[in-house]
Amino acid sequence: MSELNSSQNSQQVKKQSGQMGSWARYYDLIMTLMTFGREDKLRQTTVKLARLEPGDRVLEIGCSTGTLSLASKGQVGPSGEVFGIDIAPEMIAVARRKATRKGVDVNFQVGSIAGIPFPDNRFDTVLCSFMIFHMPEDIRLQGFKEIYRVLKSEGHLFIVDSASKDKRYDVRELAPVLKANSYTDIESGGMRFALFKGWFLRVKASKQ
Repeated sequence: MSELNSSQNSQQVKKQSGQMGSWARYYDLIMTLMTFGREDKLRQTTVKLARLEPGDRVLEIGCSTGTLSLASKGQVGPSGEVFGIDIAPEMIAVARRKATRKGVDVNFQVGSIAGIPFPDNRFDTVLCSFMIFHMPEDIRLQGFKEIYRVLKSEGHLFIVDSASKDKRYDVRELAPVLKANSYTDIESGGMRFALFKGWFLRVKASKQ
């Protein structure tokens, strides 16, 4: 990445951080209203579709206040590890308090999809839930490269997002982009929950 592009991406991340951070204190209430009080059920459905296994090492990118990360820890169990990153420090602060209150061992830290703060070949699964379109395209493309880097060989990326009513975006349209970035075994499907309608993609990072 050029020095200019790196600077531009940093500015974009800073701008997004400020936007998302202002939602932190209200985020859980918003999700409660949107899911009619059944957010935990929605997150469990996501964990099931992602096919997390006991002992897996999982990273959630854009974890917001950490509800999905906490549900993931319940699935991978004591032998597994779960990490959550978000560009908004305010979101991470709420997620940490929630994990402490619930007594769940999940590591939350500030971090960006454009520069994931973990070494190569670290994770069995990376989760992106309702966040993949909340960024400029160049950062998203850089993020797919970063996710590929931190996934183990044969590890999986799982993306879920709502279906845009005006058809501005659809996660299934990301399939060709992911294929061009060395992901294989692309699976897609619909996801319905209460009034929510969306799509998911599950792809493999096959490495030589």
